[in-house]
Amino acid sequence: MASSTTTEAALEQAAQLVESKQQSDAKFPEISELLHASSSCEYEAGIPPDWQVVRKQRAVGLPDALFEQYDLLECRCFMGLFPEIGRAWITVDHRLFLWNYEDEEDFYTFEGQEQVIVSVGLVRPQRGVFVDDVKHVLVVATPLEVFLLGVGYRAGPRGGDVTLYATQISVAADGVAMTSIAGTADGRILMAGNDGALYELQYRAADGWLSRRARKVNLTAGVLSYFVPTFLSAAARGTVTAAVSVVVDDVRRLAYVLQQDAAIRVFWLGADGSAFEHVMTHRSVGAAAALLCPQFEGAGVELISLHVIPVNESRSLALVAVTSGGARIYFSTVGRAQRLHSTVVAAAASKTTVSEKPAVFDVVHVRLAPGSPGTRVHAAYCGGSTTLLARAAGEDHDAIVGAAPASAQILARAARQPRASLVELAAEARVEGRTWALAEIGGQTMRNDLATVDVVPQRRFASLTNAGVTVLEQQRPLDMLRALLSQPTVRDAELRAFVSTYGLDEACAMCYALLCADDTQPMRVDAAARRLLFEHGGIPRAAEAPAFAPTSGTEQSGGRVELSGRHNGLAMYLARVLQPVWTQSALAADGAQLRVVLNMQVLAGVQRRLQRLQRFVASDQRFVPDQLGSFAATAAQTADSARCWQAEAASLAALYDLLVRAIEVASFADLLCELNLPAASAAMPPDQRQQLAGATFARLVCGSGRSVCRDLALALVHAQPVGSSALSDVLGARCAGMFSAADVALCRALEHLRAAAEADEDAAAATLARDALELLAGIAASLSIQQLRDACAAFEKLNRLSCVWTLALACATQSDPRDTAVAFWGDGAPAGDEREALYRRRMDCYSVVLDMLDRRWPVDIHVLQQLPREDALFQFALFDWLLARDQSSMLFRMHAPLVEQYLLIEPRTLEKGDMLWHFYVQSSQYYNAALVQQQLACASDLDLMLTKRIEYLSLAITNAKTSVGSASAGAVPADELGLMVRETEDLLDVAQVQLMIQQQLEQQQNNEAARDLDRRIYTVTELYDRFAEPLRLWDAMLLIFKASNHDDAQMVEDVWQVLLRSVLDDQQSTGLLAVSSKVSQLGSRLYPSASAFPLVVVARILVDLSLERAAEYSRGLIFNTFVQAQVPHGAIFDALNKLYSQRASSSQGCSEFAALVAREVSLLAADWIDSQASSEQPRGLCDEKLADSLPVMDVDTALSQYIINATLSNNQELKSALQHVQDRLRQIF
Repeated sequence: MASSTTTEAALEQAAQLVESKQQSDAKFPEISELLHASSSCEYEAGIPPDWQVVRKQRAVGLPDALFEQYDLLECRCFMGLFPEIGRAWITVDHRLFLWNYEDEEDFYTFEGQEQVIVSVGLVRPQRGVFVDDVKHVLVVATPLEVFLLGVGYRAGPRGGDVTLYATQISVAADGVAMTSIAGTADGRILMAGNDGALYELQYRAADGWLSRRARKVNLTAGVLSYFVPTFLSAAARGTVTAAVSVVVDDVRRLAYVLQQDAAIRVFWLGADGSAFEHVMTHRSVGAAAALLCPQFEGAGVELISLHVIPVNESRSLALVAVTSGGARIYFSTVGRAQRLHSTVVAAAASKTTVSEKPAVFDVVHVRLAPGSPGTRVHAAYCGGSTTLLARAAGEDHDAIVGAAPASAQILARAARQPRASLVELAAEARVEGRTWALAEIGGQTMRNDLATVDVVPQRRFASLTNAGVTVLEQQRPLDMLRALLSQPTVRDAELRAFVSTYGLDEACAMCYALLCADDTQPMRVDAAARRLLFEHGGIPRAAEAPAFAPTSGTEQSGGRVELSGRHNGLAMYLARVLQPVWTQSALAADGAQLRVVLNMQVLAGVQRRLQRLQRFVASDQRFVPDQLGSFAATAAQTADSARCWQAEAASLAALYDLLVRAIEVASFADLLCELNLPAASAAMPPDQRQQLAGATFARLVCGSGRSVCRDLALALVHAQPVGSSALSDVLGARCAGMFSAADVALCRALEHLRAAAEADEDAAAATLARDALELLAGIAASLSIQQLRDACAAFEKLNRLSCVWTLALACATQSDPRDTAVAFWGDGAPAGDEREALYRRRMDCYSVVLDMLDRRWPVDIHVLQQLPREDALFQFALFDWLLARDQSSMLFRMHAPLVEQYLLIEPRTLEKGDMLWHFYVQSSQYYNAALVQQQLACASDLDLMLTKRIEYLSLAITNAKTSVGSASAGAVPADELGLMVRETEDLLDVAQVQLMIQQQLEQQQNNEAARDLDRRIYTVTELYDRFAEPLRLWDAMLLIFKASNHDDAQMVEDVWQVLLRSVLDDQQSTGLLAVSSKVSQLGSRLYPSASAFPLVVVARILVDLSLERAAEYSRGLIFNTFVQAQVPHGAIFDALNKLYSQRASSSQGCSEFAALVAREVSLLAADWIDSQASSEQPRGLCDEKLADSLPVMDVDTALSQYIINATLSNNQELKSALQHVQDRLRQIF
């Protein structure tokens, strides 16, 4: 199959398919779930019919020397199997032989005592008693004593080596013949005696002061037994039932003793395995079994052996007893209510180290013997769901009846029924001689024997007879198919029956196992397996089953597709090959280091099988047909068929990529071990180590596996000695698919940098650095920020600063070739925008350069001028960095073309604004400077004092006026420039009003309101509504009237009335002088605004107040007040004369009011005459547009009228004063 370009998503789907197949295999029911009824007896024959559950592999005859010893037999002979050390044991009277049945002539003889040996057992040693070479303890029992021999065992080919050590540990047997010996996991030795008692041989390293090194304890005797003489105990043995055997369940902490009368005693060894307590005795096993199974003859039942059922095989069944008729009786230590609730049983069974004392010991199921009843069974083995029964088939040979679960039939029933029942395949195998013992000697136990791959060794059993040892191999469905295909002529009927029984998917999976087997297959088997796979492996088709029907397929846009058996078989076989390592942790933390925790031997086996599968799949193009839809007949069918074939081709490609990736991960794991991962990982960041710790093999294959492996590879590169073979080349050769070209280039670049750091010559270092930069620049887009930082740090150590910014900027631009980040930044960096990730990536790249500049500060201006200027975002980041360091002057000195653009962009800051208008002033762009200053003054988002805003407005007016006639003024229309000046002046007027309000608020200690006035320039309406009117700030109100050209005369008059009256009434003021000062002060700011400073109104108020405070009045006070307010004499005259005329026309024309006004006019005229005589500018006038003038003729006329009225009112003093002024006026003019 050609190399695939499957996406990571497709790889994830392939991984999910593999995991679903593994989960399906793991869901095979356990034995207790299959034995849910009270009894069962369902057996089937295999295909072909002569197929055997166990097949004779080889037969090993007893050595001639042992036959010769047998001829010397005088008393007793016993034999058994010790599969733990690969030996059969044989006793002839007092002699003990350990025979290596793997090496026919190798046996060990022990003759160190004279008593007849009645029993032998192999147990584990207690800790701290023997030397380390002693791996087992041989317990030898005679009627007089029981003694221990240390066993040293070294595994190896052909049975390994065994050495016996004398221990000098023994106890008296007191005439009791031990019939069975068993040991616990922690070294306790239990012995069943022919007196019916259960003994324990207790020993320790040395004798104590008051105790011996070893002793024999009767665990089942009462306290009085210790006081009964030995000869009386011996006499009583004739009345007891002998114990036949003892077996131990180390997980549940139970010991079972089988008695000669078929009773079973149960003992609890305590939660820690050090106690001993009799739980119960089941004395009616036969009767209980008969109640469950009417076909079972319970009367006089004989039990020949007991077999513990491990917790991992059943959560509720604990023991199986085999009868002499071949029936199996299952016992449970879990109550019925708990057995019916699997979750409770699972929780109880999860306690694998601490077990509770059982409350029950019940017969729960009876399974009748396979084959014809009536033949006596004299030896049995039960374990791993397989049962072997030895029965006599002739005078000189036995038949070994094998029974094992029929997996396909069980799974088929489980798919159709709520609860499947046990169906077993049963067959006989012949062995020479009479069977003494059966034991399992190798292989791997599998609950579901369909989940078989070629490397999983077949289970091997040994049948020990008086003729020797026969080695039996259990046959699996895979072996059954191999037998079918190895026939000279494959019988199609049998093949169809096999496929029908096991299903097309399973049959195809077995074909893959045969085609990818370790051993060399006969060409006949290989050809037949290929024919079955490709000619009968099915085709993908559109699913016709309802949506709820169980199918094996995939969803497509045109509907569900059922993929072929060839595809599903591949997925199934791949899942089974990967199963030993798929979910296993590949990496684990060990302090500050990482280490590979996979079983490398198992991983190597998995990799070999995967490689064979890859070679097979890649060598045959029939996995993807050349012509899609070749099986269709109609146009519609053709299109549908093409869709189905495309779906299968895509799934096969993904499975193939998963297969290749798994092979490469296995190679990489082996590489991690070769290159000392613990030392390399010690330099990794702790958070990175924590993320990698616990990564499973599956995670390395898919998902984040590529990045995980890349991080580990980089760690190895950093740890590799300079000058060693290039790791990048090794990765490219062994893991080409897992590591991209960019990954390999990165490793090679890092190797160049490390070599450059060690180079003795600058020229060599420069060449290596240049080569590294070229490699890194080519893959810059794929670099992570940490990888970029590491590479740039290496360049910096080499003092190759240009390489730092070249690589960092290349990484930024290649990561965002369309300048998406620039557009995002130009749009104001909106929150939640998907472009933000690219922007952050570029900023991270720029930070690498800026951090380098930080470390080397102060930086020469020439270094900054060398930085590339093509990347606008980088330039702006650089400018930000300079401003953060308060280096605005350096920013101008760089003469960068993007300074103005940078200062114009958001976010707007006061510092950038000041820099911008200074930039415009320096470049003679006064109009732009004025605009910036105006914007700064009006900005509400800047923290500015009001006085600073007024300063900006003043500067803006100055710059705007300066721009007239400048070189840059031609670009701005005159009317636009004039409008800008007027607007700014208006703003300045308002700001000055605002400043006065602020000052008054501060005087009133209203600091919060005063601070509000700093935040922005308010409108006149806001100033009036929010501050002046609510706070009764009369001065401010008048200034607001001026700024807004307010035309409500009555309101203005009222304000003046209240203001001047409040000044006059102020006890701390100086009366009329204070009023005069207030009018002068305000008038100077309000004049010539008629709306805010109506002269007639103000004059009338002053006259009224002067009359009211006549004692405080001084001549000329009113006209002097207006003169100090910079009001021209002519305007003052007009106001006073108008006021006089208004009162003269009333009934009070000659009142004191008119007299006071006339006197002020005369004084005004005299003052004007004096100023004219001295040729000086009238007092208080400083503006040319307010140059003083007086309508002489109008004044003369007015004075004449005043004189007449004074004459009529008989006010001679006033008349004289008026005539004097009139005379002076007429003399001059």
